Amino acid sequence: MNFLTFFLFTICSLFAQQNVSPLEKELLQMCSKRDLASCERLAALYVRQENWDNALMIGEALCGKEIPIGCTFAGMSLLAKKKSLEGTKLLNLACDKFEAYACRSLGRFMKSTGQNDLSHVYFRRACHFGLTDICRDLSKKKSILSSAGSDFNKKTTLDCSDTKSTACSDKLQQLTKCISPLTKNDCELLPGLLSIFFRAKLIQSEAKALLTSLVAAEKKLKANPKENTFSFDLKKVLLKEPHLQKYHYVFGFLLACSGQGVATSLDLFPASYQHLDSPHRKIILNEFQKGKTKDCYDPKFGFEAFAVTSLDPLNPKHLDIWKINHDGDLMHVHDGAPLAP
Repeated sequence: MNFLTFFLFTICSLFAQQNVSPLEKELLQMCSKRDLASCERLAALYVRQENWDNALMIGEALCGKEIPIGCTFAGMSLLAKKKSLEGTKLLNLACDKFEAYACRSLGRFMKSTGQNDLSHVYFRRACHFGLTDICRDLSKKKSILSSAGSDFNKKTTLDCSDTKSTACSDKLQQLTKCISPLTKNDCELLPGLLSIFFRAKLIQSEAKALLTSLVAAEKKLKANPKENTFSFDLKKVLLKEPHLQKYHYVFGFLLACSGQGVATSLDLFPASYQHLDSPHRKIILNEFQKGKTKDCYDPKFGFEAFAVTSLDPLNPKHLDIWKINHDGDLMHVHDGAPLAP
C-alpha cells in the first residue's frame, strides 16, 4: 500500500469512529486534505488523550512521509502498547533526526529499564535538540565514559572540526569497530553524544550561508546608482530579500555602526526567533553592543557583519560567532560547538 492510499485509509477509519469531538473533526477534515500540520496536531491530540490506537495510525502515516515527529508519535504509542522493540526503533529513527521529544521518550524508557547512562545520553540529546527544560536536570560533570572514551570524544570533536576530513572519517571508523581501549559501554554511548556535536556543525553552515548572502545583498545595494554605498541598516539591505521562518543565528551589524537603522535580524524578523528565550536573546545581543563608532567602516568603502548564536544550552555564554567583511572574507571568531562532557 503506497503512502497516499494508506493515509486516506487511515483518515477514513478515524472518521468512521463514534464520539468525535468538534476539534478532532476539524483536524480530521484538514488532515484529510493533506494539511500535514493539522495531522501533527491531530496525532498530538490523541497522545494527550492516551488514545494510542489513533495516535499510532496518524503517527505511522506521518512517519511514512519522513516527518520525524510522526515517528515519535508512533513510537510513543507502541511503547504505551507494550511493544518496546518496535517503539524504540521508531523513536531512535526520530531522535537521530534531532527530534527532541523522541529523545526524551527514549530517555524515560531507558531510565525505566535501569539503563541510566544511556538514559542520560538521550536526555542530553533532548536538551541540545531544543527541550531546554530538561537541561536543568542534567549534571554537566556527570561522568559516563571511561577515561579512554572521554579522550576519544574530545579528540573526535577536534578531528571533525572539518567533518569531511580523513581524520574525522578514521575516528568514526574506530568507533564503528569499537577498537580497544574503548569499552563496550563507550561504544554504546559515544554515538549519541557525538550526534550533539555533529548537529552543531550542521547548524554552523547556516551562519556561513547567511553572511555570504548578506554580502551579496550589500554588493547589489552598492551597485545601485541611486545608492552607491553599503549600509549598516539591515532593513535597507534586505528590503527585497526573502527570509526564513526560523533562524538559529542572529545576524547583522554592531549597534554602534547602525545608528538609527535596524542592526540585527532579531529586530527585523522577530517572528523567526520565537524559539529563542529571553536570557539567550540578551546574551547574544550583548555581542552586537560591543565596539564603538570609531571602529566602524565608512559605508562608502566597506562593512563588517556578524552572525551569533548559542549552540550549547548547558553553557549558554559559550557563543558561536562568525564575521564577514565587504570582500567576503569569512572568519570563525569563536567556535561555540557544545563542549565535550
